[in-house]
Amino acid sequence: MLKNIGGISYDCYPLTPAQLLNLALIKDGATHEVENIGAGQYLQMDLNIAALREALNRAVERCESMRLRLWKDPDTGEMWQYVMPYQNEYFEYYDFSSWREDKVTEVLTKWTSQPFDTFGGKLSRIVIVTLPDGYNGFYYNVHHACMDSSSVIAFTRDVIEIYCSLIYDMPYPKPMASYIESVKKDLKYEGSKKQKKDEEYWHKQFELPEPLYTDYTGPGRLMKLRQENNNPDQRWGLLASSDGKGATITYELDVHSTMKIMEFAKQYDLPVSAIILHAIRTVLAKFNGGATDVIIRDLVSRRSTLNNKKCGGVRMHCFPLRTIMPLDTTVLDSIRMIKKTQDELFIHAEYPPLKCLGELNDAYGAPAGATYTSVDFTYQPGTLATIGETLRGINFKSWWYSSGKQPQPMYITAMHRPSDGGLNFYFGYQTECATPEEIEFLYYFTGRVLFRSIENPDKTLKDIIAMT
Repeated sequence: MLKNIGGISYDCYPLTPAQLLNLALIKDGATHEVENIGAGQYLQMDLNIAALREALNRAVERCESMRLRLWKDPDTGEMWQYVMPYQNEYFEYYDFSSWREDKVTEVLTKWTSQPFDTFGGKLSRIVIVTLPDGYNGFYYNVHHACMDSSSVIAFTRDVIEIYCSLIYDMPYPKPMASYIESVKKDLKYEGSKKQKKDEEYWHKQFELPEPLYTDYTGPGRLMKLRQENNNPDQRWGLLASSDGKGATITYELDVHSTMKIMEFAKQYDLPVSAIILHAIRTVLAKFNGGATDVIIRDLVSRRSTLNNKKCGGVRMHCFPLRTIMPLDTTVLDSIRMIKKTQDELFIHAEYPPLKCLGELNDAYGAPAGATYTSVDFTYQPGTLATIGETLRGINFKSWWYSSGKQPQPMYITAMHRPSDGGLNFYFGYQTECATPEEIEFLYYFTGRVLFRSIENPDKTLKDIIAMT
């Protein structure tokens, strides 16, 4: 639909459910930085700055969502999106080679904390940087309504492959897919037969008995709420932050341990995400007195096709992944049950997540802001680990920077390092809801449960809990 914005007509489209999910996390003008994604992409080599500028411009031209703008109609309050025509940009260059690395990280983290003008301004910033450890590349900050982590990875790959084609005469990468075409397909979902089937599935899930809130610190929070509300049977919890202030803690799993997980997944034909979810779920059960009914909010990237993998934008939806398991369930049966539940969730993952989560609370009479989940989780298998083939063995590293705000109380991301393929675990958390010590405690026990599980696949959950 054509809209007149600042005296210019633009072809505008409604926001997708994935975008609405992200924008719902912005509580007020002071917290818009909660939607910032900050990342650094660095090569251990001297760079041709002019060639990198050219590669970045070509990549932005090829990626529609990197030129996305959001607009709120001042008369109706309706929110729209449109793509700005490409214009060549001169990306700034900062030489930090003489700085201490911690000071560089401090600066890039500060940049990530600067909010974008969500409804009116440019929604990304790219700066070319030289680091003190011999790595050079670009820092990249973008609004989450325009890109998600999968998009960041795809965009980074495109930049590097274009750069290598310019410098080393390597094959030019194939075009990116159209973001607008993916938006059009998403918008056709509303009122479709698929939506009706998805709605029937989720409503059937909400006919089950009320879930139980299982906190990553144990039952204390739920017990306190029961006392405050004079309701000894209350099953919903409440995790809230007044300002969204947050931080990220990263744990690096060594390559040998990572390969144990990958080999176990291959041996039993199981997804890595289900194995890690089993570990987190078992820890939540352990911390909450052997709970058998556990929900983890699972994030789905919805990028099963090549076009969706290369279209940019944000396609992430999140849903309650609920499993009810007696403690005599074996490790293998636990992971297989999680896989089965995940498969069902993926089939019905087009359903608007805000609608789904609202209907979950409504089904059990839980108030606004209440939750049955304490942990969000995503596994990112599509990383830059294979970019080394393009780079001819040149070392590459990727780093994610915190904006100082977190959209969720606890968000765990498992992602493979591009340098060696080992797993990194990123714990994004709101500082009013968790402490670094509690994060370390959670990660420690998740690791213990994970490796005891893959070493003893025929043991029961009760056995694993006792062993850890």
